[in-house]
Amino acid sequence: MNPSPFQLPITEPVIVFGIVLFVILAIPMLFSRLRVPGIIGLILSGMVLGPSGLNILASKGSIELLGTVGLMYLMFLAGLELDIHTFAKSRNKSIVFGALTFIVPLVIGYIVCLWLLGLNQIASLLIASMFSTHTLISYPIISRFRITKIEPVGVTIGGTIITDTLVLLLLVVITALAKDNLTFAFWVKLTLKTLIYLSFIIYVFPLIGKWFFRNITGEPIAQYIFVITMVFFAGSLARLAGIEPIIGAFLAGIAFNRQIPHSSTLMNRIEFIGNSLFIPFFLIFVGMFIDLRVFLSGWESIKDAIILISVALLTKWLAAFITQKIFHYKTVYRNLIFGLSSSHAAATIAVILIGYQIGIIDTNILNATIILILITCLVSSFVTQNASRQIVVIEKPQEQMAENRERVLVPISNPETIDDLLEFANYLKTHHSRDPIYTLMVVKDEGEVATSKNIMNRAIEIGYAADYEVETATRVDINVASGIVRACKELLITDVVMGWNGNFSPKHWIFGTMLENILSEIRQPIYVVGIKQPLNTITQINALVPPFAEYETGFIHWLKALKNLTLQTNSKLKFIVEKSSIDNFKIAIDKCKLKLNFTIEEVNVWDDFFKTNTDIPNNSLLFLLSAREGSISYSQKLDSIPKYISNQFKGKSFVIVYPPQAKLTSVDLRSFLTGSGQLAVEESPTIIEKVK
Repeated sequence: MNPSPFQLPITEPVIVFGIVLFVILAIPMLFSRLRVPGIIGLILSGMVLGPSGLNILASKGSIELLGTVGLMYLMFLAGLELDIHTFAKSRNKSIVFGALTFIVPLVIGYIVCLWLLGLNQIASLLIASMFSTHTLISYPIISRFRITKIEPVGVTIGGTIITDTLVLLLLVVITALAKDNLTFAFWVKLTLKTLIYLSFIIYVFPLIGKWFFRNITGEPIAQYIFVITMVFFAGSLARLAGIEPIIGAFLAGIAFNRQIPHSSTLMNRIEFIGNSLFIPFFLIFVGMFIDLRVFLSGWESIKDAIILISVALLTKWLAAFITQKIFHYKTVYRNLIFGLSSSHAAATIAVILIGYQIGIIDTNILNATIILILITCLVSSFVTQNASRQIVVIEKPQEQMAENRERVLVPISNPETIDDLLEFANYLKTHHSRDPIYTLMVVKDEGEVATSKNIMNRAIEIGYAADYEVETATRVDINVASGIVRACKELLITDVVMGWNGNFSPKHWIFGTMLENILSEIRQPIYVVGIKQPLNTITQINALVPPFAEYETGFIHWLKALKNLTLQTNSKLKFIVEKSSIDNFKIAIDKCKLKLNFTIEEVNVWDDFFKTNTDIPNNSLLFLLSAREGSISYSQKLDSIPKYISNQFKGKSFVIVYPPQAKLTSVDLRSFLTGSGQLAVEESPTIIEKVK
């Protein structure tokens, strides 16, 4: 007779999966109404459903598998969402915090375990190393508040990987010490395997990813499966090298960080699946380790739990406090660092279970550690949520006040270029901007409107997949230029993105009358784009800046767009500027107060770049700044940019930018007689300034 599928613990896969999905759906909503982080609800749910609670679900089997996947996913996302630019600037700070959050708990914990708990040296060292670990259990909270890119987060994540790597390597040493295998050959072998593994992940993984993304385009499912496969391949290699797989997952995230832009469709899929499924499974799995019945086993477990919890929280707070004082952080930043680094889960479980299995620690310490995991996760969630809310309240209003609305218009004529143009338009915007992207089709009569619906539906699908809003518009007009001009005025557009395949001829429409008409009728910036390789494979942006560009009214606008593009693609930025203009250009950038990492290459004459840089790597993007006729930086040399693109840079990705200009007035005859160009109206219509 077959056992009932409802016999406890339930093992029927369909029922198990249904129960867990219901918990993932209902518990976060319930706890949000109670103003308690949903993470705590999922951990407590695991405790109730697990073997130590109602014994509804077993901690082995599918739960263990998906929980392990969730842990790997969590570490991978932490590496993937790490702001490389912020991390590079705060690398030294991450090293300092990593050293503090490793050494302070290790030293204090070792002394407490040796003297207060009366443990031997090996057991004291093992438990002290457990104090040094922490798991980014509260990372989804800061991700929800959209503060993952601030410096304290980068410092904490960098410190996390440093301290966890040191602890897991120390665990290997402690295990060898307990087995009396700590020899010179052991040290040589461990060092070599670690160095070989790190080199392979850091240098070989990006090359594999670059090849895949460049050759496999238009296959979103294949790209997602490839990325996840590489994550677990990195974890498997870590296991072979004697390192915990979670370190491999984090390193895989860093390896793919530059190739998966934060606003891309692929990134949205990775975050969506992880946050909705795998990471909640991990949190429930963690809860299953918690056994509140240990308090009934006697005073010894309670005493050990109180001591371990006190030392764990105090030492992590001390590390955050010292970090705050060294780098002069605000108090709320210290709280955020403490909140993120105070939770013990993944590496802690690994350390304690291994120590228990080889007989270094007893049952009382194991039970006390499980209680420590629950309490520290609770503290971490509350502290992180409160600190995140304070940071948003303090900093986000200033940021939003400084920003203008970003309404990008993408005229569409070729269905094959929709993906690239929309992706580029999304990268131009500030990462957290929720303003929609507008797509436009201009038709000559009402009969063509119906045929444009399929193309517009495709644009909406692309935006939905990448988690940004796309709104469609169709205009009936006698020509494309007038339809675009009318749409810009009606929709209050701030930027226009147009496609061009790079083939130039006198009869070609993009650089004929159409573009000239648009430039003369609207003052919004126009980006003429030709994307030849996937944007996520771009690692270098070369921005060619003509003389006097820093004097244009739209200087800061295109500079912000370039900054967003650089951040989204994680690319290095290089300005190419005439030698005579470099000083003024640097001063102008400083006055903009934009945090922009860049280098500058000098050229004697502006268009020397086209004569000396004929072999541009495929992973580079040419950002070519042009100008409208009559503006300060305009010269006839700029009219040759399309010819240079067509003749010398076929197959290369490029952007030709026409910066925004003040609204042009009617032409003044005196300005032509004096050769000074047109008159420009500034923001106030009563003020007229001659542009020289």
